[in-house]
Amino acid sequence: MKKIFLIFFTLKALFGAVHIVKVEPFEIYHIKAATSGQVVNSDISKESKVVNNYEIIKLDSNVEEENLKDLILKLKNTKEILKSNKELLKNLKKLTDVKKDNYFRIKDLKTKSKFEKDAKLTDYLQTYNQYLSQKEKIKSLLNQISDLKYNIARLKDTLSKKSIKVSGYVYKIYVKRGDFVNLGSPLVDIADISKAKIVLYLDKDEMKNIEKKSIYIDGKKSNLKFYKLYKIADSVHITAYRAEIVLKSPKLFSKLIKVEVK
Repeated sequence: MKKIFLIFFTLKALFGAVHIVKVEPFEIYHIKAATSGQVVNSDISKESKVVNNYEIIKLDSNVEEENLKDLILKLKNTKEILKSNKELLKNLKKLTDVKKDNYFRIKDLKTKSKFEKDAKLTDYLQTYNQYLSQKEKIKSLLNQISDLKYNIARLKDTLSKKSIKVSGYVYKIYVKRGDFVNLGSPLVDIADISKAKIVLYLDKDEMKNIEKKSIYIDGKKSNLKFYKLYKIADSVHITAYRAEIVLKSPKLFSKLIKVEVK
């Protein structure tokens, strides 16, 4: 590493805007555990291989799977209960309307005694109260269904996090079968090698009229353009400006190349 920096500074001093940079994958994704659990499968054999939507790591999910089955069954049963209770509510509504009509039909008749009128009113109000109680029961069932759906969705989300499927170049796997991981534990690094990227840090002189300058790779003028060009100085290289250039994917990454901007 010290030799690389010495070469860099020597070239910089002799020739000006010369950068020795490393060709890197376009992006490296650091995948961490989104939930805790024991590793039941970790396919170490896929390190250094390119995979597509492949389950590289699996966390134990037996408890969650059983809970999910139980919740799905409860949801089905609760929906059936709701259906029966809605039918009962319709019948209570009809019965309430009938008893209401019966009461209002006699309440002003002088030929009916107060006892008869009170009996009809009591009968109507009791049925009406049953109707209101049934409405509340249906609301409660609807709330139960809503809670069950939420818990099912949450469990499905947890289960999806127990299966780590990836696409790209498997750069490094951090866990093996039998390990226990916590939330946030590193699992696997995946590199996007469909293209390459180089990063260089330009000084103020190089930034002047940058849009009119060309990029030279190993002494040869290229048609490359800056993928990203920051106009605010870098937080680490405080006197330089970060620039990124995208290249075609090479056969081998991490080789050093010479970049000039002029």
